[in-house]
Amino acid sequence: MVTAQNLIIKNKWWGDNKFKIRETNFPKRDLYPIIIDNLDHTLILNIVGLRRVGKSTILKQVIGHLQDKGIDPLKIFYFLFDYSHQIQKSEFLDEVLSVYFKDILNNPTLEFKEDEVIYILLDEIQYIKDWQSILKRYYDLSSKQIKFIVTGSQSILLKDKSRESLAGRVFDFYLPPMSFREFLRINKENVETIENYDLFNLNDKYRELVLYNSYHSKDIIKLTHEYIITGEFPEIREIPDSDRRYEYIVESVMGKVIEDCINIFDIEKTDEFKLITMQLLNSVGSLFELSNIGREIAISDKTLDIYMMYLKDAYIFEVLYKYHKSIIKKGRILKKLYTPCINFVCASNHYTEAHFDEVPQAFGKIIENVIYNVLKQKYDENSLTDTLSFWRQGQHEIDFIVLKKEKQLAIEVKFSNEIHNKDLATLVNYIMEKNLEYGIVITKDEISRKNISDKIIYFIPYYLILMMI
Repeated sequence: MVTAQNLIIKNKWWGDNKFKIRETNFPKRDLYPIIIDNLDHTLILNIVGLRRVGKSTILKQVIGHLQDKGIDPLKIFYFLFDYSHQIQKSEFLDEVLSVYFKDILNNPTLEFKEDEVIYILLDEIQYIKDWQSILKRYYDLSSKQIKFIVTGSQSILLKDKSRESLAGRVFDFYLPPMSFREFLRINKENVETIENYDLFNLNDKYRELVLYNSYHSKDIIKLTHEYIITGEFPEIREIPDSDRRYEYIVESVMGKVIEDCINIFDIEKTDEFKLITMQLLNSVGSLFELSNIGREIAISDKTLDIYMMYLKDAYIFEVLYKYHKSIIKKGRILKKLYTPCINFVCASNHYTEAHFDEVPQAFGKIIENVIYNVLKQKYDENSLTDTLSFWRQGQHEIDFIVLKKEKQLAIEVKFSNEIHNKDLATLVNYIMEKNLEYGIVITKDEISRKNISDKIIYFIPYYLILMMI
């Protein structure tokens, strides 16, 4: 049974006007100002993403923002549904809201003044079954007076179903693992950064990149190593020991997400599900067919398809398709597997920063995945005109093809100590055939501009690509 006292404990600012949310002083993720800008919008704001990326912190920072604006403390309501060991019925959410309106606001009939706004922030709402129908009822009763902001770690619950029962009532916001720029800012690294730039504008930007690389590459390289190994989570620097950082990423983040999938979707063969997850994680950057994996571990294609859907909706994996002009055929052609969080791969394999130089060959696919994440956020995230894919014909492959309106870029990742012209034959042939202005090779540390077969090829170190977002 939910009581008013249960709610008061979670909302200390109700009884103390001087109480300040400690997260208000934390560095802000890039998504924070976007959420603030949308507070006046009548739609429900829905923040989704992995565990530990800062969704709850953003909610707390929003509370601090509302306090600073002088909003009546009683009209700011926060509740955390952190029940990973059980899934609550929708009646529980209904009871929480009913107690709040009846016992805290003394307004059980939801009769508000015309300019009155109640802010309700519901954290990790995926632990409530059919939460959408409850919020829909409250929203429809008073959409202009009740401002819902919700967070969760399962997109299948927070996006797909919301489109059915909350159609036209919700804005979705994805909070990814930290970008490299956020990593620098949140960890208060006093290093100079280059301004955001566009790979489609390299002719104008190249000289500036060369100068920046000459003066700052040493510091930036060291920091990118830490970022790629364990640095995508805001709290990670609070853990000084590297082994404990690995444990945090593998158990407190990835492990908990896998447990959530098992609990929310009632997965019976838990060991099988975990085995598939780890096998896929070690296949990032590679072509994959679920049927091949199924034969190796004796699992049906149907079961694998379902598991893969869960893992994609839990933000553990993403799929990149082979370039094809037909969107309809895209789902039936070759695809490659990536993870939005490369820390999962590095922590699972206990890679250290020293491995970048000692065994660079082991990092080829990891760096390719890092570049994928940057390109996806830069060019493909919520874009109607930009697309990201890869190209393959026979045994010839180009890692990334970026389409931006009418322009196209071909990008290869070559994380090795030496790059020979013969290694770039496929890239050069492609840009000649498509008559592209230039091609791009992502390197370990080489920065140069070369003319190969009368075509310009820019060689850009991976750590400068990380500066794009």
